[in-house]
Amino acid sequence: MKIKNEFINKILLLLTGNSLAQLILFASSPILTRIYTPEDFGVFSTYTSLLAILMSFASLCLEKAIPLEKKHSNTVHLMYISIFTIAVVCILNIGLGFLNLSLFRLYGIEASIMNDLLLSIGLFFAGIYQVMSYWMLKEDKFKGITHSKLLQSISNVISQFSLISINHVTPGIGLIAGDMIGRAITLVYIWRYFLKQMHWPKVNYRRIGYLLKKYEKFAKYSTWSTLLSSLSLQIIFLLLMRLYGPDVTGHFSMATKTIGLPISLLGASISTVFYAEVAKSISNEPGRVLHLYKSIITKTAMLGVPLMAILAWIAPGLFSFVFGEEWRVSGEYVTLMSFMFISQVIVMPVSQILFLIKKQRTQLLWDVSRMLLSSSGVLVIFFSGASAEAAILYFSICMGASYYFFALLGYRAIHSIDREDNLKK
Repeated sequence: MKIKNEFINKILLLLTGNSLAQLILFASSPILTRIYTPEDFGVFSTYTSLLAILMSFASLCLEKAIPLEKKHSNTVHLMYISIFTIAVVCILNIGLGFLNLSLFRLYGIEASIMNDLLLSIGLFFAGIYQVMSYWMLKEDKFKGITHSKLLQSISNVISQFSLISINHVTPGIGLIAGDMIGRAITLVYIWRYFLKQMHWPKVNYRRIGYLLKKYEKFAKYSTWSTLLSSLSLQIIFLLLMRLYGPDVTGHFSMATKTIGLPISLLGASISTVFYAEVAKSISNEPGRVLHLYKSIITKTAMLGVPLMAILAWIAPGLFSFVFGEEWRVSGEYVTLMSFMFISQVIVMPVSQILFLIKKQRTQLLWDVSRMLLSSSGVLVIFFSGASAEAAILYFSICMGASYYFFALLGYRAIHSIDREDNLKK
């Protein structure tokens, strides 16, 4: 009972902080949507999409091994490796910008070198924050994570409001720069926290080699799996931008931001605690992990299904009322994506399970199939002459079905471990 209460308390702590952070972003949205255009949000969604894709592999996923490592020196060296590889990716991205090979061009955007610089700086800040978060997760420092999320939301909103005057330079630049500043302020806060709490040993290259060997599956499989997982979620922005233009992408971005972000925060709040609990219990108490897995899926389904059904019904009118009539289309997109949103509510809290039980190959195969099915289907719909709404509906159905299949894979994998443990006993 004590363990259960501690688990719930940790979730409530993270959920409260994340909810406040989301409330700040949501409260600012009706004003931002009136001072920035759908085109601005389309460009900003391109930035956040590229940021998510680059973050998925920049650290070689070695930060995910931090909660699994027992020795302090090994933990710190995993952080050293991750920070170094993130810096390398940032430098390479700036180099591409100077060579006139900007990644923004993949989305059909003629970006200036300023876009690439902001993307690299944002990636550096976001990547290091992600690495630090896993150490705080390992040490059960959930208050620090909660405060940092809240600080980031406040900083983002203030910065994006303040930088509207520079938006004439290029579409969306005010939103992008505001996001980058928010991440910088958050990193300063969490870095000061580290300086007070942690001892930093000198770099030991032999230890680095040892850790790269020990966690080579994270680099070999998890990196590709995480990249493909990110691409599965972000490729829709690329396809919509290239096939249907920035206005459609902007409306789609607003829909996913307004509805998807609260779902992500709820999922992240539970997932963060779930990750820590599974890392501690999977080798000794797989039965407890299986019970926790089923319990989370059942309870999130009971909460999420009725709420999302109501939201799908009222979304068009709600978006029109809150953000302005121009954004009613975003509400219609929410209705089309309701099946995907429901599946995310249910499955995202346990979405790291295959990493934790070292089923990286299974995760990789799932991510590959999901990306191929979702992207190829959208392309077929476009070339058949169908509308953006048809493409978005297909994407929702494909993604939703993939999440439910993932839940089944996770259940079978944990059940297999539990059965083997019972046979040993």
